[in-house]
Amino acid sequence: MSIIASQSVDIEISTLPDDRHSRLRLNDRGHIYNLLQAFAIPKLDRAQQQLQQLIELNDRAVSISNPNRYLLVREVDYYSLWELDRSIAKSSLNDRINDDREIELELQQASIWLFQELWLQWQDLLGARQLQVFAKDLLAVTPQIEAEVDLDRLLALDPLGLARLGWSRLDFMTFDRQLYQLTQKKMGRQFGTKVTLDIIQAMPDSLQITLSEVLGI
Repeated sequence: MSIIASQSVDIEISTLPDDRHSRLRLNDRGHIYNLLQAFAIPKLDRAQQQLQQLIELNDRAVSISNPNRYLLVREVDYYSLWELDRSIAKSSLNDRINDDREIELELQQASIWLFQELWLQWQDLLGARQLQVFAKDLLAVTPQIEAEVDLDRLLALDPLGLARLGWSRLDFMTFDRQLYQLTQKKMGRQFGTKVTLDIIQAMPDSLQITLSEVLGI
């Protein structure tokens, strides 16, 4: 929890068009903050306690925390506590939520692409009988897939489609790692890794990055 010196920020009196009252506003590298409270120099502990409570309340209220939501500024004779302008904070939170959703969609797309391409490789290299054994092994280690009909549904999906499966991020990560490990087990570690890498490198860049991070390759 850092304390910012007043010299490093721009504090000014501002009157908004829809507000008859003037108010103090702080500009920190383009981020606008409104004054919440001021504390005398001996009350630093109280100021830090208040800041910590606000941060904890904010974290409980939203699933994505914003570490820049509040600022504690050291001025000449006191400390001042500031909050990011609510309209800006809301916009920033929405942007971060949208970014997270985009990342989750990319993970889903990459996962489906990997599964469908690996399935073709298993079919060509292992044969129909071994493919059924592989499918049973995959069902045994993937709780979100309950029957072979679920595998058929995954095979019929458009890998780059926008419809969401409803799996969590952890579900997709677990699914991808199980696919990778089973491929190495059935095809041999070196060849299984090569097959998986060849599939990943054929994906769009954003999907490549997403899946490479999940698999650690």
